[in-house]
Amino acid sequence: MRKPVTPDELSKAFATIAHYLADSMREAANENAAGDASPAYYDARSSPTGPTTFRRAAAAGAFPSFRVGRKLMARKADVDAWIATQARTPKPKAQSADDVDAAFFASLQPQRPRR
Repeated sequence: MRKPVTPDELSKAFATIAHYLADSMREAANENAAGDASPAYYDARSSPTGPTTFRRAAAAGAFPSFRVGRKLMARKADVDAWIATQARTPKPKAQSADDVDAAFFASLQPQRPRR
């Protein structure tokens, strides 16, 4: 006949299993964050936007994100798609007062007739 398991032995066994699972999940998250294999993810440090922009955009809901421990993670495809939508267009060059004056005086000059 088997000896009954004590609550202390049972809690030690569960703690060992929980520790093993946590280590496995942490290792998988670190591999994904480093871009080693499988699904590709960015964390704040590996993001091309920089840590502060990554965190602010994730908090604003610009792309789906989740936490693994203390790390904020997001799929690379989602972050890259958001970055593509953020493309900047150059502003038109503002004319200085001298340029405006020169254009005005040039418009006052008589035009030579074309032959």
